[in-house]
Amino acid sequence: MTDYTKGLFKQLEEQIKKSDQLIEENSKLRGENRGLRSKLEELTETMEQRIQIAVDRVVATAIETFKEEIIKKDIELSKAQAEIQRLKAIINKDSSNSSRPPSQNGFKTIPNSRVKSTRRPGGQPGHRGYRLRLPEKMDELVEAGVVELHVEDHTNGESDYISKWEIDINICAKITEHRYSKGAAIPVEHRNEVSYGKMIEALSVLLSNEGIIAEGRLSDFFRNVTSGVINLADATIERFQRQVSDKLTGELWNIQTDLLNGAVLHVDETPMRCTQTITYTDSNEGVLQQIEGKTVGVTVRTHSNARSTLYTVNPQKDIKGIERDGILPKFVGTLSHDHDIKCYRYGTAHATCGAHLLRDLKGLGELYMCPWSLEMRDFIEGMNKYKINDVTLGNKFCCTEILALYSQRYDELIARGKEGLSKLKETALGYREWNSMLARLEVYKESYLRFMTDYGSPFTNNQSERDLRPYKTKQKVSGCFRSYKGLQTYAKIRSFISTVKKRSLNLLIQS
Repeated sequence: MTDYTKGLFKQLEEQIKKSDQLIEENSKLRGENRGLRSKLEELTETMEQRIQIAVDRVVATAIETFKEEIIKKDIELSKAQAEIQRLKAIINKDSSNSSRPPSQNGFKTIPNSRVKSTRRPGGQPGHRGYRLRLPEKMDELVEAGVVELHVEDHTNGESDYISKWEIDINICAKITEHRYSKGAAIPVEHRNEVSYGKMIEALSVLLSNEGIIAEGRLSDFFRNVTSGVINLADATIERFQRQVSDKLTGELWNIQTDLLNGAVLHVDETPMRCTQTITYTDSNEGVLQQIEGKTVGVTVRTHSNARSTLYTVNPQKDIKGIERDGILPKFVGTLSHDHDIKCYRYGTAHATCGAHLLRDLKGLGELYMCPWSLEMRDFIEGMNKYKINDVTLGNKFCCTEILALYSQRYDELIARGKEGLSKLKETALGYREWNSMLARLEVYKESYLRFMTDYGSPFTNNQSERDLRPYKTKQKVSGCFRSYKGLQTYAKIRSFISTVKKRSLNLLIQS
């Protein structure tokens, strides 16, 4: 073998060694590459898991945040809805579902709660008809001078005739000359050369207080119907008011006595506007205060029954005013009122107004979505209907068994009301009103059932409501009273007029 060949073999061996080394290095690199790929796959998988975990955490955090925001918004929305319902309940209050007077209904149209019947309009079969008739005992009225009887003969003296009657009234000025001997004592009412008579005074007071005619229009009325003979000045009309008021001391005492001797006394009060008021000192002395540029509220209180009415005036609706009036502290009997807390101090029993209760229960059901109150309302109405029918049949008291059943049903409804209330949160709309109504019905059960336990006690205090109505009409016409004394004078005269009307007496003659 030549050196050249040896050299080639040697180079070939070196190349083979290098190739083996390269193969070995390639094998190592492949192994390392596989390890790196495996690590890369592990890292990739780990990274994906970490990314997914991070994303899940972010999403979960976002969801929780959104949930909290939604909960907050729901709470705010619930509060807003509750506030809307509360405000709607306030706005929707009127005289049909609360104790608000009709004067505060505004422009609302109050729906008629009466159920339409199938009967035809007008008088029903069996209804007693009425027509114009001659007064009963006309001869006695003529003899007493109440009626003047005139005969106009259209028969030329024939004895066979038929009579047709015409009722009219004669208005004319009457002037009477009173003659006294010189030096004789002249009565006070005739101390002036010309004075007004008693009939003008009585008619003036009657039209002013009962007809609510303003002084100017009243003066025009007298001037027009007497062809200008009688011209009353405003000051004269006011003097007539004071004179009549001063004469009524004894009559008002008799009215008060009749009220105190009655079995039931209705009492209520209403605010009036006046430009003057009275402040009482510690010694109970009244100090008159003039209010400049505005009016203040004063209180008129009525004490009444079916025969008599007595009004009193006080600067405020308080117990001190009741004590000053001196009527309720002396009364021994059943006191009918509109759940006036201060009135429960007086009388021996109480007949709390059922009409006010029905309105309040209706308002609780309509304004605060309380179904229990409507059920209670139906129950109260049912009791009243039973009493009306029972009285119509001539019964003077309720059957003991029926009364016991009504009392038991009353208690059951109170228990059901408490059960329904327990399901509401204290912050829920209507909770306070519902709770207050339940407490009221439970504490004053005896007073609300008085109309059933004693048929002589009324279901409502409407007697007082009717007696106070002229005051609200007077205020609508005149706006306010210009003096506190004028309001007191009006109260005295109205007491007398209301009493005379209740007793079916002649207002003009009694005046």
